[in-house]
This record gives sequence, C-alpha cells and structure tokens, in this order.
Amino acid sequence: MKFSFFIKNIISNQITKHILYWLVFVSFFTLVWGTYDNDYFRNFMIQVFSLPSRLILVYVTLFFLFPKFLLEKKYGKFVLLYILLLIAVTVFIQRTFFFYFIQPAYLQNFKSSNFFATTEIMNTLLDVNIAIIIPFGYAFFKSWQKTNQKAIELEKKQLENVNDNEFIYLKVEKSLQKIFIRDIIFIESLKNYIKVKTIDKEIIAYKSISSIEKELPKKKFLRVHRSFIIGLNFIDSFSPSKLLLKEFSIPIGRKYKDKVKDILGYF
Repeated sequence: MKFSFFIKNIISNQITKHILYWLVFVSFFTLVWGTYDNDYFRNFMIQVFSLPSRLILVYVTLFFLFPKFLLEKKYGKFVLLYILLLIAVTVFIQRTFFFYFIQPAYLQNFKSSNFFATTEIMNTLLDVNIAIIIPFGYAFFKSWQKTNQKAIELEKKQLENVNDNEFIYLKVEKSLQKIFIRDIIFIESLKNYIKVKTIDKEIIAYKSISSIEKELPKKKFLRVHRSFIIGLNFIDSFSPSKLLLKEFSIPIGRKYKDKVKDILGYF
C-alpha cells in the first residue's frame, strides 16, 4: 500500500508540474500579446487553440525522440525526426487550427493568402517551436545531472571497493612502477612530485598528493597534513601534534586536526 501510494504521489506530482507549466505558458503569452492590443480574451483563445500542436511537439520529443535518439547519441536521426515532427504539427495541426478556426473567429482583419503561404507557415513554425525550449532544456539538464551523478557514484564505489591486494601505477622517471596499496606507509608531497614510502622501498613519482589521495581507499589512508598522507595500519602511536609510523614521525597539520581526532579518537 505504501509503495503504491508513493508511485501515485510521484505521478500526480509530475502531472501537476506539467499542468502548471502549460498554465504559465498560456498566461504569459496571453499577457504579452494582450498588452500589445488590449484584447486579452482573444489572445487567450488563440493560445488555447495553439495548445494541441505544442503538446504533441513537446511530448513526442521528450518521451520518444529524446530518449530513443539523443540520449543514444544518434544526433543526425534526432535532428531529422525533430524537423519532420515540427513541420508536421505546424502544417497539419497548427496551420489547420489557425486557418479554419482562429482566423475566422478572432482575426477577421487578418487576410491569409492561402493555406500553404510560405511566410505564414514559417512564422507558425517558429511560434510552435517556442513551446519546446524550456521543457527540452530542463530534460537535457536533468539527463546531464543524472549521468554526472552516476559517474560520481561509480567512482566513489570503485574507491570504496579497493582492497589490500590491489595496486596502483606511479610514473617514476620514464616508466610506470607498480606499488601495492597494502605496502604504503606514508606519502609525502614534494611540490609536483610525491615520495612514497613503502615497507621495502622509497620512490619519487611525478604526481600531486591531491590526485593520489583520490585513488587511495579512505578506510586505509588519512590525509593528516597538506604534505602527508599516512597508512592507518602502520600507526604505532600518536598525539595531537604528530604520529609515529614505524620509525617515522609525521606532523599533523592544524587544519587536519579535527578530522584526525574524529578518526583516531585521541583525547
């Protein structure tokens, strides 16, 4: 019952948002053109008669063309089908409403040369196309946001899943050197380089300390200073100002003290 209510609530919220958009859209253009000629009722009716073509253009684009072609990176097909759709709703729906209903009822002073007048069709096409701008922009933004969020979550998951048996490659001079994560005691920043101290060796690699920090599992390593990252498994003792790892003394930076205190729990 709760799940069913949740789904119904989402659907009703979406419907409400769409209804509000079209109410705002119609009201806005009614006010714009009504202010121009002081006939708000006539302009309201014109906007209402223009809704069918706009609704078809917007929803066919958002729910069919956008996911089936644009998101699948079939850009050529998307552009072609969108243009064909725009022409179709303009000529067969919007132009029909305008020529046989809007013009006789609300624009008696406007004399159209014929149904297929090129200039009038182009003006109608541009008028219909206005309705897609905001919904398409919003859909594109939400799609980009969703894709970006997935990438962030995937990267985060990959970092969290790094285990003791995994390794990284570091650029040492003109070669890449394999370093097992489980062996890293600490990493020290040397401007554009880093010094990586492991159980059995010490290497100087071309990499920034901030970039390697992102590659290390957060459960195993801790940034304790702007110049130091330490392996938590190698801590022998610690105080508010320094840590001892094997025979090495590592300072704790002022801005990192609270974080170190939260994780290590001293005093």
